Amino acid sequence: MIALQPDIWLTQVTLDDFDVRGALILGGTRVVVWDTLSHPRDMRLFEPLIADRDIVIVYSHADWDHIWGTAGLAHDRACIIGHVRCGDRFGSDVPAVLARKRAAEPGRWDDVVLVPPSETFERDRSLDLGGMTLVLHHLPGHTPDCIVGFIPERGLLLAGDTVETPCPVVPPDSPLAEWVGALRVRAGDSRVRTVVPAHGPLGGREILEQNTRYLEGILTGRPIDPHGPLTPFYRTTHEQNLRWRGIARASI
Repeated sequence: MIALQPDIWLTQVTLDDFDVRGALILGGTRVVVWDTLSHPRDMRLFEPLIADRDIVIVYSHADWDHIWGTAGLAHDRACIIGHVRCGDRFGSDVPAVLARKRAAEPGRWDDVVLVPPSETFERDRSLDLGGMTLVLHHLPGHTPDCIVGFIPERGLLLAGDTVETPCPVVPPDSPLAEWVGALRVRAGDSRVRTVVPAHGPLGGREILEQNTRYLEGILTGRPIDPHGPLTPFYRTTHEQNLRWRGIARASI
């Protein structure tokens, strides 16, 4: 766990193919946990900082590596917020994925409890944390329920899976034009100084710009190489991104 800014902490865990990152924001009146990661034990480092404060848990989207750690927190007294499509997924693919993983790896995921959002929103939601404001905004692309969180007082954008380095994961039914347009707006927002993706290094607006260029290449059929070296996971991801969009394989 690292202190990113005063009262803002990050934690990162290593899974089989990639790392995933979550955040803790200590406001004056309540605490926000941005993504609970993949397992209840992933939240242990946050427990001493949370203590008996009021908790808000925000799901950036309902992929398993972002939501399975909720049982490691006092979720029964927490407000859990996600996009309305995030809530829908708890009735469909979320339990199906857990069932598959439990069958494939007996015992590893026994402690996971699926906890759906208690509150959902459609487009935007603003949370007064006491001294800081967290503005949630729907930004579909990687999944239909993806959101980002912006803290204007700190210039901090919690980007979830809307951006990644070396390249984002682009599903075949992604609304690419909408995704590109939303990232272009964020990249042009001078208030954004720090970008925290769930996967890959932290940085500034250049992360948004790099992802925008990559997605524009996929959208227009003129792909560019991913930004930086490729692990086996991201090499496969890039090849799938091209294949699903009917683009010939790029040289990587």
